[in-house]
Amino acid sequence: MATPSQPKFDYVVVKVLERLLKDGSALTLVDARTSEEFAEEHVPGAINVGTMELAEFAESRGNTSVGLVVTMCGSTGRGEKAAEILCSHGVDNVQVLQGGLKAWKNAGLPTSGPS
Repeated sequence: MATPSQPKFDYVVVKVLERLLKDGSALTLVDARTSEEFAEEHVPGAINVGTMELAEFAESRGNTSVGLVVTMCGSTGRGEKAAEILCSHGVDNVQVLQGGLKAWKNAGLPTSGPS
């Protein structure tokens, strides 16, 4: 009987992501929510790549880019799905923001979007 494969990604907590962003670390923060959700509110510096566009994003990025890719969504589910898609398309060094935008806001961190 085959054992299900373990995900190729890890999780990152809000405080660590905040520090990485402040330090200017080489990372790409991918928000996998819809463009409407992203426009309403998002983590500053994030780019919006919906789940339907992730395969194309991974292929255009290739595995030549240096740095971490952090995926996120409103909580965690779509962030995990995004990470799975990126990993399946050969992107290494992928992590998921544990708790997503909800955890970011609960930590009292700023968001971008309409006022």
